[in-house]
Amino acid sequence: MQPVNEAFLPWLKEAIPLVEHLGIQSLDWKGDQLVFNLALAPLVNDKGTGFGGGVAGLATLLGWCFVTLLLDETQQRCPVVVRDSSNAFTAPITNNFVMYCEAVDSNFKEDFLQEFNQKGRARLKLKVWVEQEGVTTFSYEGTYVALGKG
Repeated sequence: MQPVNEAFLPWLKEAIPLVEHLGIQSLDWKGDQLVFNLALAPLVNDKGTGFGGGVAGLATLLGWCFVTLLLDETQQRCPVVVRDSSNAFTAPITNNFVMYCEAVDSNFKEDFLQEFNQKGRARLKLKVWVEQEGVTTFSYEGTYVALGKG
């Protein structure tokens, strides 16, 4: 895995103070996947498993990071928002966990950056999931929009 620019996570924790409390242990690239390593303890619910709202929030955040970091690669940071999303919980999250994010389209970099450069804004559909012991426990899809600089 390739670590994200080491300044990004501290910046994120300052820009969104809640991030400091979400159990993010690391943020790394694994090929074209962006990966959070997460502690369960800050997200545990009354049943001793991952709190659904916290897990869904982390998925939304990981997608936002994916698009923001993609724009950072080309020095084009701009406001990024989630347009729509849906998620499903298929099994409880019971331990520290890893959350993965990748683009739905395999040509995402070229298509997204071309649209952004031509129109000044662009959309990107992402999928996020959590696996524990070979079982997918959570899945998410979201469409993110880079709003451009003006």
